[in-house]
Amino acid sequence: MSSQNFPFSISRFKLFQFFAILFISVSLIGIFAEPKKGVHEDVFEYKVKKNDTLSKIAKEFLQDPRNWKELLKYNEIPNPSLIREGTTLLIPGFLRKDTISATGEIIKPNAGPVAVADFQKGQVQFSRDFTPTGLPASWSKLSKDQLLNMDDWVQTGQGSSSKIIFTKNGTIVELREKTLTKIVKTTSESISEYKLNKDGGILELKSGYLEAKVPPKKPGDDTRKFMVVTPTAVVGVRGTELYVNAPDPENTTVGCYKGELEVSAEGKTVAVPAGFGTTVVKGQAPSKPEKLPEKVELE
Repeated sequence: MSSQNFPFSISRFKLFQFFAILFISVSLIGIFAEPKKGVHEDVFEYKVKKNDTLSKIAKEFLQDPRNWKELLKYNEIPNPSLIREGTTLLIPGFLRKDTISATGEIIKPNAGPVAVADFQKGQVQFSRDFTPTGLPASWSKLSKDQLLNMDDWVQTGQGSSSKIIFTKNGTIVELREKTLTKIVKTTSESISEYKLNKDGGILELKSGYLEAKVPPKKPGDDTRKFMVVTPTAVVGVRGTELYVNAPDPENTTVGCYKGELEVSAEGKTVAVPAGFGTTVVKGQAPSKPEKLPEKVELE
């Protein structure tokens, strides 16, 4: 190499070093930087309701009322007095914390509301406080537009009814009087063997009667869009209109008004077409589907 080219080669090498270091630095910044609003895949919007407080919202979604300042910082709100009814807050997944239930179970960060209360008649209540045995510890009135999360319980009193809409897939569920139900995690062990759509919803019907309208599935989609779990059966729905009745822990009756559904119990599954229904007795497989009487329309 000539003496004339040598200085030029050194300069070019240093320039290459500079850009290499710059590229690595920018890459590291991208890796470790805090996710921006609207970019994080687990961000949802919450509209502030009457009588809401920042500490109350932080307790519900961040599991710690003291973290309300984190919400202000993320939403770039300089003054808490600017939060009023109707204000929209963005709540990212990375702010939510793991927590431990009263039963000692590790609960993953709340994925945010999965359903919203629509029409309510009579005495309808919900609960998200639990005893050491996992049962509801206290109840609050369920009002229209109340957001519902995973593990929330809903109950209706005598002569009462409740309509709930699952926000991701549009499933409409009507709970009739004296019904007790719970919104179940899609990762629940009891339904892990069933193929559920990523936007699917699950209700555990402890007792009572419900009707549901599930939007039709897309062509080629073999997943279940909605499921109902009773003490004796698992009802898988791909897009249909149905009812499920669990009057006691020993019996479940299921009817399909439109579309098709599957009812499983004791390791056996029965396909139930439109206009037919099946019965499941504890310890037995679903009965052979029988023709239903005329459908009673949902209100």
